[in-house]
Amino acid sequence: MQNRNKTQNRRDIILVSILLVIIGSVFVYFNFFAYNQDSAVAHIYYGNSNDPIASIDFVNQEIKYRKQDVPNDYDDIYPIIDTDNRTITLLGDYRVDGRRQIVVIQYNFGAKSVKIIQESSPNNICSLEGTSTGKPLICLPNRIRIEFEKTYDENEPDFTV
Repeated sequence: MQNRNKTQNRRDIILVSILLVIIGSVFVYFNFFAYNQDSAVAHIYYGNSNDPIASIDFVNQEIKYRKQDVPNDYDDIYPIIDTDNRTITLLGDYRVDGRRQIVVIQYNFGAKSVKIIQESSPNNICSLEGTSTGKPLICLPNRIRIEFEKTYDENEPDFTV
């Protein structure tokens, strides 16, 4: 009976070790290799839409955008593009005291990177994601997501201001 328990424990240890190696390999692959290439374009999406609100073209170093639909009781027109500070400000969905909060995204043409630098959400998780050069950034409470493309497409979506 004791030999059987020893064999069973040895099998359990081997199985757990194999699972840890597989999970560790997948983690290393996605964090170090899958999103490690330079991106040509970063698309910023709001809500469930598959049409970007803004696109950051790292190749031509320009921002393309379209007007974000916001309620009439907001004074500003979103997105707000600040080329001096290299930021894009959107109106998110997270509400504080009944008012929707802004999400400020900073871009860097030289590093081909994007970072959420200001937002309001529980624990400020979105702004803690850090700088990304290819890994998608997702801000669920504000329904903002940033996705990257590795190649430049001349047939970009038609943006109307």
